[in-house]
Amino acid sequence: MFTLRTNNIPMTFKSKILYLTGLCLLVALVYFKLFSSHFISWDDGDVVLNNKDVHHFDVKAFFTSYYVGNYAPMSMIAFAVDWLIFKGNAAGHHAMSLLFHAVNTILVYQLVALVLKDKVKAIVCAMIFCFHPLQVETIAWVSAKNNLVYSLFFLLGLKNYTKFLINKTKNYYLYALVFFMLSVLSKPSAVCFPLVLMLLDYLMNVKISFKTVLLNKIPFLIIAIILGVATIYTRTEDKFINQNHAFAFHERIGYAGYALLQYLYKFFIPINLSVIYPYPQNKMLSMAVGYGMIVLLVFVFYKFFRSAKVLVFGLLFFITNLLLVLQFLPFGEVLTADRYMYLPIIGLSIVLLSVFPPKENALKIIGVSLTLIFGTLTFVRTGVWKNSISLYSDILKKYPHSFVALNSLGAEYMLNKNYDMGLRYLNAAINENTEYFKGYYNRGLLYAQTDRMKEALRDFDKAIALKQYQKAYVARANVYYTLKDFPKAISDAETVLEKDPGNPKANYVIANCYDDLNQLNKAMIYYDKVISSNPENPLYFLRRAIVFGKMQKFESCLKDLEVTTNLAPGYAEAYYWKGVAKVNLKQSPCSDLRKAVELGFAAAQQPLENYCR
Repeated sequence: MFTLRTNNIPMTFKSKILYLTGLCLLVALVYFKLFSSHFISWDDGDVVLNNKDVHHFDVKAFFTSYYVGNYAPMSMIAFAVDWLIFKGNAAGHHAMSLLFHAVNTILVYQLVALVLKDKVKAIVCAMIFCFHPLQVETIAWVSAKNNLVYSLFFLLGLKNYTKFLINKTKNYYLYALVFFMLSVLSKPSAVCFPLVLMLLDYLMNVKISFKTVLLNKIPFLIIAIILGVATIYTRTEDKFINQNHAFAFHERIGYAGYALLQYLYKFFIPINLSVIYPYPQNKMLSMAVGYGMIVLLVFVFYKFFRSAKVLVFGLLFFITNLLLVLQFLPFGEVLTADRYMYLPIIGLSIVLLSVFPPKENALKIIGVSLTLIFGTLTFVRTGVWKNSISLYSDILKKYPHSFVALNSLGAEYMLNKNYDMGLRYLNAAINENTEYFKGYYNRGLLYAQTDRMKEALRDFDKAIALKQYQKAYVARANVYYTLKDFPKAISDAETVLEKDPGNPKANYVIANCYDDLNQLNKAMIYYDKVISSNPENPLYFLRRAIVFGKMQKFESCLKDLEVTTNLAPGYAEAYYWKGVAKVNLKQSPCSDLRKAVELGFAAAQQPLENYCR
């Protein structure tokens, strides 16, 4: 049952394992630099590093929540599995992404072999898919693993539907439906799956009828519509729908054509790749080029629809899998992105093999040559992903006026406490786009961290005026708290809680305000809310413990402090307060006070001498 014939050579199960192992080793070699790469500040924190649902493997939360604008429970489960095994070790997460990519490569080979009935072409197509430099972004960016997960199920679905067309076995149809559901639950981009099924019908010469073309697509279409509407909602709620790029419909068509041309260019000439490709500055020229591209595609489809089905299928596969990211529905801040080409590369590879149909020996030479060329370019490209600063700096080498990259680089320098460099890049980002609310927000954070509260308030005011940015409200509330303006701090935090009642940072600000106002019962209510929504932050337990102490509830105080030191064994202040609590409970404080002193908490020295002679 494990025998598959490839031309005249039987491939046993053992051979399959050997080939997969060899492929994994080759992939690991080409992507070797990723094993020393770090997480990236774009989304990796929200999706993996700081995501308590991922850390707790909360499957219920995965199916009832959305993350960074996406409802993707299956992908979140994959992230949770990675965290369960590797915790915060970035190399482990990258290794899992490479494994997914290797498996997807095998599936590309199997699918193309089925539809083209040519094993050699299928191998060449799979090698292009595997080693093309455009794939680096999907594989190197930990948060983009949802691309890999949805593609795995997407390809399995297409493979089973193709087998259904060939064998007419209903089980394959049901498998295709199940894999589609898993795919669309991994990333909303999978909603284009029913359209790709129609392309397979076309390529496989399925006789057009209501039953074959429409009726068997209805279950797929229903699922696609439901998840598509849900995605528009989640992206709108998370502010991913970008009205700055809500162009007139005729302009969106022009930009779509321009984007398709850009993707074609990057496929054939994959140099000067970037994580960001800004919108073109010359609008009229880009519109003309875009419409010219659309006219050319229409001509090709009209001319070759019947005579060159493989060519047409490849082009339509490429376009169909890009439909959702051609900015007809505006989101994000870029027109094109490398990660959007993960599956569409298959279509262009098929086009390439159909336009230049060489003999088998020539195909093998082409396959080896492209593997070497693309593999080398990919190996070099992976070095850019070493860390956030190297990634954003690479963007600015190619697009020095990208306000998004300037802002991100400035924020990264700020996180590393290089405030001079951070301010330099944040100022540059705001100069490039005076309406960019994130630039003002991040510069406000920098001013707050460097004790320039007046400037911080000014920038937070601007961010709020431009976007009603929730994070800016929280940041401004923190500044007001620092300035002891408790009414304004509470007001800003409550504004956030109206839309997000569980927001831990907003609840924390209010708790601190009531604590300072000595309204301890009110403070306790908000500290409880903070800890309920984020039970992994030791600071929250410490602050609540101190309030318990003020209320003379020392047993509860000590309990919270135990949690604090369990979460953060090096938290010196927590050991000091544990000593204080134990003094009040008539217990020996010596070990805790001694630990606080050893960790450098000077205030513990005198109590240690008083109680532990």
